[in-house]
Amino acid sequence: MASILIFSFIMLMAIGLPIAFAMALASVATIANHPSLPFSVFIQRALIGADSYSLLAIPFFILAGNIMNVGGITARIINFANACVGRFAGGLGLTTVMSCMVFSGVSGSAVADATALGKVLIPGMKKAGYEPGFAASITASASVMGPIIPPSIPLVIYGLSVGKGVSVAALFLGGVIPGLLLGFGLAAVTYLIARKRNYPVHEAVPMRQVLQSGSKAIWALMMPFVILFGVTGGVVTVTESAAFAVMYALFVSMVIHRELSVRQLWAIYVQSGIDSAVVMIIIAFAGAFGWLMAVSGLPREIAAWIGSVSSNPIVILLLINGLLLVVGCFMEAIAAMIILIPVLIPIVEAAGIDLVHFGLVMVFNLMLGLLTPPVGILLYICGNFASVKIERVVREVMPFLGVGFLVLFVITLFPEVVLWLPRVLL
Repeated sequence: MASILIFSFIMLMAIGLPIAFAMALASVATIANHPSLPFSVFIQRALIGADSYSLLAIPFFILAGNIMNVGGITARIINFANACVGRFAGGLGLTTVMSCMVFSGVSGSAVADATALGKVLIPGMKKAGYEPGFAASITASASVMGPIIPPSIPLVIYGLSVGKGVSVAALFLGGVIPGLLLGFGLAAVTYLIARKRNYPVHEAVPMRQVLQSGSKAIWALMMPFVILFGVTGGVVTVTESAAFAVMYALFVSMVIHRELSVRQLWAIYVQSGIDSAVVMIIIAFAGAFGWLMAVSGLPREIAAWIGSVSSNPIVILLLINGLLLVVGCFMEAIAAMIILIPVLIPIVEAAGIDLVHFGLVMVFNLMLGLLTPPVGILLYICGNFASVKIERVVREVMPFLGVGFLVLFVITLFPEVVLWLPRVLL
C-alpha cells in the first residue's frame, strides 16, 4: 500500500503535476489497489482535513495582507524602512530585509511577502544598479521571515495538526527570536556584499524625516504587536486575531489613509479567495494522503528506524533536519507538514523533545525549502520580478541560504532560543 502511494506520488511530481493533484491522484490510485477501501474514503478524508474552524485564520491573514498592499500600508512600511537604513551600504537591500520583518508581522506567508514587496523593491534595486539576481535573492530570502515571525500560517497548521495541547500562542512567541536572528543575519550579509560590490549608498535622511516617515507608518508598525499581544494575552483566539487583522487593515486603509475605496474591495476579495483556495486544496488533499500513509504503517517503520539509530534528542533532531531539507527541495511546505507530522511526532515525543521547539525547527527548515531548487517557489517569484534566469538567482541566494542554515543549526542545538520567550510571557 505504502509503495503504491509513494511511487505514484513521485512519478506524478516528476512529470510536473501540481503537488495537490499529485497527492490526490496518488491517493486514488492507492485506494483503487486496496480491495477493502471505498473511493468515498478519499472525499471523506479530504473534507475532514480541511474542516476546521481554526483554519479560517488562513484566508483572514491572506485577506489582511492583500488589503495592506492596496491600501497604502505596505508603501508606508517601505518608506519608513528606507528612511532608517537607506544611508548604509546596500541601503535598498537592507530596506527589503527590514520591510519584510515588519510585513511578516501581518501576512504570515512568505509568498505574500515576496509578491507584495518584490514587485516594488526589486525594480527599485535594479534601477539603482544592483545586480538583478542579487535583488531577487535578497527579496526571496527576506520573505522567508513571513512564516517565522508571528503571525504564521504554517505554525497555525502545525499547531492544529499536532493537537495535544500545543499552544499556537506559544508557537507564535517561539518564532520571534529565530525570525529576528534570521533578519539580522540577512542584513549583515547584504551589507558585506554591498560594500564589496560598491552598491550605491543613499544620502543620510535627517532624523526629523525618519520620525515623519515613522509617524506615517505607525498604524502598520502597531499591527503585529496588537495581533501578538491579543493572542498571547488570551484576549482573542488565533482565528479571531486574523479576523481582527482584516478589520484593522480595512479601518486604516479606508479611514486613516483613505487610499482604499469600496470599489476596490471586490477585486481584493476575489484575489484573496484564489490565494486561499490554493492553500486549502493542498491541506485537503494532503489530509487524505497523510491518512493513507498512516494506515499503511509506514510512519511506524520510519519511527522504528530512527529510534534504532539513536535515542539522543540532538542526534534525532539532526536526522530529522536532514530529512526535511531533502523533502523541502521537492515538496511544498504545507503539504510536507501535513504528511510528515503524523510520522515525526511519535519519534519526537519518544525522545522527550518539546513540541513547540520541534514545531519551529520543522517550519524553519521547510521554509528554507522555498529557496532551494527545483521547487523553490520564492526563487521563481522574485526571479520573475527581476526578469532574470533562475540560475542567476540560485547563485546569488547561496550566502543568504547559508545564514538560514546557521540559524536553523542554532535553534536546533539550543532549544531556549525558541522556548525562552513563551516561558517568560506565558
